[in-house]
Amino acid sequence: MISRCLPLLLLLCLAPTCHAVPTHFTYRPGETAQDMRSAYTTALLALALEKTRADYGDYRLDPAPAMNTVQALQALKKGSYPNFMLKMSYIPGLEQAGMLRGRLDVDLDVIGYRVCFTRRALLPALARVHDLAQLKGFSHGQGAGWVDNLILEDNGFKVMTVEQYAELFHQVASGRFDLFCRGINELEGEWQTYRQLAGLAVEPDLMLYYPLPRFFYANPQDAAGLKRVEAGVALALADGSLQRLWQQYFGPSVAFAKPAQRRLFRLTNPLLPPGLLAPDQPRFDPILMKFVAPAPQAPASRP
Repeated sequence: MISRCLPLLLLLCLAPTCHAVPTHFTYRPGETAQDMRSAYTTALLALALEKTRADYGDYRLDPAPAMNTVQALQALKKGSYPNFMLKMSYIPGLEQAGMLRGRLDVDLDVIGYRVCFTRRALLPALARVHDLAQLKGFSHGQGAGWVDNLILEDNGFKVMTVEQYAELFHQVASGRFDLFCRGINELEGEWQTYRQLAGLAVEPDLMLYYPLPRFFYANPQDAAGLKRVEAGVALALADGSLQRLWQQYFGPSVAFAKPAQRRLFRLTNPLLPPGLLAPDQPRFDPILMKFVAPAPQAPASRP
């Protein structure tokens, strides 16, 4: 009897109503309830998975536990969560450890443009900064495990690291270090969250830039999941839905930073090899305030 029913069961499983188990994906949430840095990344993952639903099937997208960058990198390397898609700046050591990296800069280069939090008492001294040598007289604070530490130190800056993201705002306001520089896409939301801190200020005239592409990384066990996400990101770039999402999440903060009105200091990122970015990779130019075609890539050079 069972054998006579098998053809019918196979036909039913080929019907549109027969769904496979959804593929489980995991994203990194903010470190605290006030930390909104992951909002765009989470929305982009959902967009990429929707774009690929027809070819890859249904999905679940759930948060991992709250964690700092060091903990997130440990979870990635251990494969602690199913299809954990971790957005990170390029870190050679991750690939040397066998981790997989997507090819597309999903932030479109915006986070490399940095505007700094500082303490209000330091604003007159910063207003007198007109060259990079003068700027190097001010110390920076950055988070533990952030690639910015290596970039700033290589460019001649003194850097102090802090374990907890939220503590960076308190320590720059209190004067433990002079500058806490943030991507212009992050600035407004963080200012609204921490503006009540005594002495905290946004420096109004200066902007740093160093190339800081952000990619999705995955554990080798999740190669198929990363392939799906990258395919969805490419589709979203091609039809403009990624750019619209980018504008929704980042546009107000970029406008708040007023990048075209600032003195721009360019630094190098010694970690980037030539040819890292996909040749069709667009980027956002905050001086022109628009998305532009890929720029020619050259080997990294020291200042």
